[in-house]
Amino acid sequence: MTGWNERHIGLAAGAIVVLSIASCAPQEPHQGTHTDTGRDPVELFDGRVIPAMPELLGIRDQYGLRLDWLAQKREMLLDMMREHEIEMWIVVSEEFHPDPVTQYVAPPLHYTRRRDVMVFVDAGEEGLASYSDYWRPTADYSRFFDPMPVSRNARNIQDTRAGLLTLWERYEPATIGLNMGGARGHDSTITHDSYKFLVETMGREAELRFVSAAGLIEDVFDTRLASELEPYRSLVLATDVIAQTALSNEVITPGVTRAVDIKWFFEESVAELGVGGKPWFEIHVAVQRFDPETGTMIPYVHPAPDDLIFQRGDIIHLDCGFDYLGFASDWQKVAYILREGERTVPQGLRTALSNANLVHEAFASESRPGMTGWEATLAIARKLEGVDFLPSLYSHAIGYHGHALGPSINARDMDLSSPTYGYSGSTSPEGDSYLRDGAYRSIEFSATTAVPEYDGGTVTIPMEDDAYLTTNGYIYFRPYQTEWYVIR
Repeated sequence: MTGWNERHIGLAAGAIVVLSIASCAPQEPHQGTHTDTGRDPVELFDGRVIPAMPELLGIRDQYGLRLDWLAQKREMLLDMMREHEIEMWIVVSEEFHPDPVTQYVAPPLHYTRRRDVMVFVDAGEEGLASYSDYWRPTADYSRFFDPMPVSRNARNIQDTRAGLLTLWERYEPATIGLNMGGARGHDSTITHDSYKFLVETMGREAELRFVSAAGLIEDVFDTRLASELEPYRSLVLATDVIAQTALSNEVITPGVTRAVDIKWFFEESVAELGVGGKPWFEIHVAVQRFDPETGTMIPYVHPAPDDLIFQRGDIIHLDCGFDYLGFASDWQKVAYILREGERTVPQGLRTALSNANLVHEAFASESRPGMTGWEATLAIARKLEGVDFLPSLYSHAIGYHGHALGPSINARDMDLSSPTYGYSGSTSPEGDSYLRDGAYRSIEFSATTAVPEYDGGTVTIPMEDDAYLTTNGYIYFRPYQTEWYVIR
């Protein structure tokens, strides 16, 4: 654990140095900054103020910033490969089956060839060598890759087989990392046909040296740069603005608005930003209801059917998020529709939300860099011992993807009797990994509380907030919800 921390501290320091140098370099003027969000702060009837939409970058500026980040991450890659004892890493991406690694180890272009191959080599004292058979090597692409060491034909296409064989014979790596052997779609993406292609090209001896690159991919995906923090914060704020608007009378009219209307409001709001973002999962709501005539809680409707119409007294839970700048947000909030004659939310529901905030505080105070996911789970559980409600933890890494690579913090209904390790739910401690300093996390959980006003019926408050890890615990990108979003 000590070696891991020392290495990542060194990598973080290197990132800051690169960032400092980059900040002193002359900057080209932005060509595509998107500033016309069309949304000013909105004050609602209950005093809640929905913030203004942040300024977001246009498509061209996003691309330029991502190239800067790619250059900084490239400076870290050799150390990461050595940490995982991978001397050569081959990434194979196919048209209609793109490897998710490609957009984060190469310029974020549109790759549409039958098969693109990228090779990263630990060249010893020469450092990191990077090769690609990409047939349209623009100036941006050439910043990061040398062509395969073979000639091009009249169509500017290289013989990938000859190039791979030349690299294999030139470097003779002891280990060759492939995107296989992981438990997720990010780190186990090489297809059967591409695997066969590599074996047929490089030979049986090379195949014997194939190893899983899953740990390396997690390192690449879960290591953050200092310069990524504020742009990601803008994504989180934009998500918050749309979510708060969705959970207000700006969008919801009791007795009229349907569950599916919230999904389409979110989808269209993201599209109207004009920054190329889109939801990365199916946006949905859930509803909880208490029937005062029968004195019973109607079962938690999750997700709510598209045609469910919101009624007075409903508790609405929204789950949403979208992609922007190569990152993803993940966000859950709750709202209450006042009944006839109600001027405020019932005290029992206010207590239920306060209980959820205790879980927020436990995540923030107890997690530390260098902990495994399970160690963090146990620390948070200890902090919540003796509470008079039922927490349920199912937190995951976030960053390049909404369900990102990184350790899981998981204890459904606080069941600690059957540990699971990592986001894949491995039953082996070797399947767990460490919380990285600066890494982003979706603080996702629920808190279930008995509500006196509902004759002791229970209400579940699901929450999801994006945060980043420091030596003192998690810091939330936005203040988490401490008051109900009220609809009348």
